[in-house]
Amino acid sequence: MQNRSEKYKVISELDQTDHVFILNGYIPEEDEKKLEEICTRAVPDCVLEFEDAGEDAPVKLRNNAFAQPAESIVTMYSPPSHKDVDPTPIMAFFFYFFFGMMFSDAGYGVLMILATTIALKVFKPDRKMRNNLKLFQYCGVSTVIWGLIFGSIFGDAPAVVYKLFTGSEITMQQLLPWPILDTQKDALTIMILSIGLGLIHVLVGMGCKFYVCIKEKDYAAAFFDTGLWMTMLVGFAILAAGIAAGQTLIYIGAGIAIASAAGLILTQGRGKKNIFARLIGGVASLYDITSYISDLLSYSRLLALGLTTGVMAQVFNMLSTLMGTNVFGIIFMIVIFIVGHAITIGLNALGSYVHTMRLQYVEMFSKFYDGGGKAFEPFSLNSKNFKIKNSNDD
Repeated sequence: MQNRSEKYKVISELDQTDHVFILNGYIPEEDEKKLEEICTRAVPDCVLEFEDAGEDAPVKLRNNAFAQPAESIVTMYSPPSHKDVDPTPIMAFFFYFFFGMMFSDAGYGVLMILATTIALKVFKPDRKMRNNLKLFQYCGVSTVIWGLIFGSIFGDAPAVVYKLFTGSEITMQQLLPWPILDTQKDALTIMILSIGLGLIHVLVGMGCKFYVCIKEKDYAAAFFDTGLWMTMLVGFAILAAGIAAGQTLIYIGAGIAIASAAGLILTQGRGKKNIFARLIGGVASLYDITSYISDLLSYSRLLALGLTTGVMAQVFNMLSTLMGTNVFGIIFMIVIFIVGHAITIGLNALGSYVHTMRLQYVEMFSKFYDGGGKAFEPFSLNSKNFKIKNSNDD
């Protein structure tokens, strides 16, 4: 009944008489031949005309298996317009990367991989749900990697269990055969790493804007409005590195930043006729540096969420050992371990998901992405699942 309803809705929109109908619509270019073969086989004397879809046409995203699961994140924000570049491939990498850094526990990552793999194999979901599961599967892989970097496997569970049954103190660093970054002891190092990754993320977004401007042949906007800000941020990064590495980098970074600032002062007011108004507009444009600093500081959430995950896990590990190693203590430990880590997974997975999206939408997309497109939704037979709603339901 649902399919019949949709069919008659489409039929009602056709221009038709008793013997003729005219169908207008959109179809991907690669499907032209297939449509032509079907139509001529069904109605040998039908007439088909193909023309450019125009700027009002809907958008169909096309990505590889790695990026395709992240298409839902893009369309949740807004499908790209014809002037945009598809941000999915770049965003997919950073989404998996940042989610793993925030969730940052190898044990939780393994559970995510197992749960999504089982769901994909057993339930055989439709394309949309399959992509959602693949999204979290890739996030799980990233979480395992970052968990091993931070030395977190269900928090410090291996070290806690070792101490409980042997009485000897041991750290995760001693248990693992590779150097780790402890989110508590190495917080400053991870903060610097987070800001550095944020700078790369922002520069990639600005690079996309540079590409869009070049594509539209707006060379002034590409080099003056985007390029100079990119070089200024790079200059500040080199200057910051020079504080730790030596005077040479300080001079290089300061030189690049000053030259970029001078370029912005001379070019940002170029739309005004009066030379003084141009200079004032150029000087005023330097105030935007506060916006970029704010954007970079937003990446401190990479440390904050990673620290939260680790600390919550460690707290529940500590609570689980309070009753000792007797039978009741073991049962208590298992219950607290399962319940505690379930709470940690639920809260921090949600937090990592939301804050990772925020970094994409606010920090990256704001640099180049307008959106406003309409997703291509072809008329087709949907026969797998339907949601039945009672007419009395709210």
